[in-house]
Amino acid sequence: MRYPDLPLPPLTGGFILSAHLNRSDPLLAVSHFDPQNYHDALAVEWGIPLPARLQQAVSKRRAEYLASRLLVRSVMAELGIADFTLTNAPDRSPCWPAGIQASLSHSAGIVVVAATRQPCAVGVDVERFMSETTAQETAELLMNEQEQQLLRTLPVSFHEAATLLFSLKESLFKALWPQLHQPMDFLDAALVSVDFVQQCATLRLTQEFGGRFTPGTLLKGKFMWRDNQVITQITHRL
Repeated sequence: MRYPDLPLPPLTGGFILSAHLNRSDPLLAVSHFDPQNYHDALAVEWGIPLPARLQQAVSKRRAEYLASRLLVRSVMAELGIADFTLTNAPDRSPCWPAGIQASLSHSAGIVVVAATRQPCAVGVDVERFMSETTAQETAELLMNEQEQQLLRTLPVSFHEAATLLFSLKESLFKALWPQLHQPMDFLDAALVSVDFVQQCATLRLTQEFGGRFTPGTLLKGKFMWRDNQVITQITHRL
């Protein structure tokens, strides 16, 4: 998994700091933004009005909404869908255009979008590294004993490895939700291998999730370190 290298057209105003994409499949796009330079007039200027549920939200939340919708609009344009504005279903899941499999994540000034027209389950996630204290306190919720042992063999600190595992499972849940509309627990999938040279990983389902997703089903993931963050992506052919 490599960092997107094709710059997207810049926007003035200092809010969007950079935006890049890879014309891979799934297409991957990453945008960095500065919440301190957000103001509501930008949403009007760029034709992405804030929904009613965000009118009273804190500025940080409105900034994340606008940055994510701007990047989604650029990605959809790359796929031939102009002027698309992402909305949400009642369960808060994103409503993508017909024929598009996609996923969105944002965290602390960064937005990531993956999208494809292929019949694939796609999930993407970005996370700041959790603290060592958080990693230790949440370990039993996030991982089984075998996963803990695997993480401690990796060439990074435990809290970084735990963040990688958390992010991979978040990507997995996002990939499967549109196919199943069924909640998952962190222990419903297990990390079975990690390759830091190739930046890839494999997870195995431990529970039944429909006929196509039985216990033992293997799903492949990719990941990428970036400063104090990790980006992960799960893609599974349907």
